[in-house]
Amino acid sequence: MEDRINQLEALSAQQDATLQSLHQELFRQQQDLAALRRHVALLEQKIARMENEDSIADNERPPHW
Repeated sequence: MEDRINQLEALSAQQDATLQSLHQELFRQQQDLAALRRHVALLEQKIARMENEDSIADNERPPHW
């Protein structure tokens, strides 16, 4: 009976360690995702600015006219 309790305690400790490891990995992935979202937002802003500059340039006459 005591061996069974010791096995269960060891299993519980292993599960606690696994849960802690998974929690840390999830936290790291959430940070990575937040950073990627910020980068995407910056890229979207740059693309929007480039599209605005292109539309302005389309309305201008080339210098050789």
